[in-house]
Amino acid sequence: KEYFGVRHCFLVSSGKAAFTLILLALKELSPDRDEVLLPAFTCFSVPSSVVRAGLRIRLCDQHPDNFDFDFAQLSALFGTPPTQAVVNGASHRPVHVGGGAAGSGNPLKKTLAIVPTHLFGYPADVAKLRKLIRDPGVALVEDAAQAMGETRAERKTGTLGDVSFFSLARGKAFSVVEGGVILTDRKDLAEALNRLVGKLPRYGLLPRLKLIFMATALMLLMHPWLFWIPRSIPFLRLGETLFETDFPIRKMSSFQAGLTRNWQQKLEKQREIRKRKVNRWIDILEAGEYDGADLAGSRSLGLLRLPLRVSDEKKRAALLRESARMGLGIMPVYPT
Repeated sequence: KEYFGVRHCFLVSSGKAAFTLILLALKELSPDRDEVLLPAFTCFSVPSSVVRAGLRIRLCDQHPDNFDFDFAQLSALFGTPPTQAVVNGASHRPVHVGGGAAGSGNPLKKTLAIVPTHLFGYPADVAKLRKLIRDPGVALVEDAAQAMGETRAERKTGTLGDVSFFSLARGKAFSVVEGGVILTDRKDLAEALNRLVGKLPRYGLLPRLKLIFMATALMLLMHPWLFWIPRSIPFLRLGETLFETDFPIRKMSSFQAGLTRNWQQKLEKQREIRKRKVNRWIDILEAGEYDGADLAGSRSLGLLRLPLRVSDEKKRAALLRESARMGLGIMPVYPT
């Protein structure tokens, strides 16, 4: 709470659990709303949490040059007068997603939450979204699962919306094998979350032993020279994108909490390492006259992944084959 400057913080078993609990708390406060607007390209854990909470998914495209919402499409969706959007010199009419015609009644009346997502660590423009959303019944739930420690306009990700969540799973900005954090300044939401979290079960003996085993294995094997070992173990399912709605929702265990010791220093150290890696890749790509999305804005970010858009499908397949052969760690991201 001190680090992020928020009043309320809850610690649970995973990022998926955190998001599900947020949605259940919001539904308790607004029982007549049941739609959650998500970016159409994101981790499958995000829609799986919406389904787990018993709510409906609504999708909006992202801008083709970044991972933020297509705000022209959002304007059409919310019934505001659409304007012509110009993308890469081509004119596109905003597309309406979901039921009901744009401009008819209140298109947000069933919307419970909109989820701006800081995908791979790229901060979304939550302030712009807040200006667009004038319905006080719609909560902005910040998906900061992959962006702990990043900032936008000198404000920390996780403090820009009504409520936010982080993931502490493997492969995230800071990891305790698995875990989730919820942050909010809203008193009504915190009271609902406190009731929900208070009823959660704790980790049993077998789940806790599994955590200890996984933590030990990750500490031993996550060095880049040894990454081929966990990569070759089938049951770890590294690199897979899974849609699962039966995940456990528990309180964070004392073992996970113990792994967070000196988390601020560890987080900053890991961010600095990732920033150096990002800048090295950008230097290589710019020297090779890479023709793709603008990479300059990535230099100050401790990205979990540096995403590249490859327009030629054959070149993309060849790049992935070469990466697998050489152990370069270049992998496809979420399926479309």
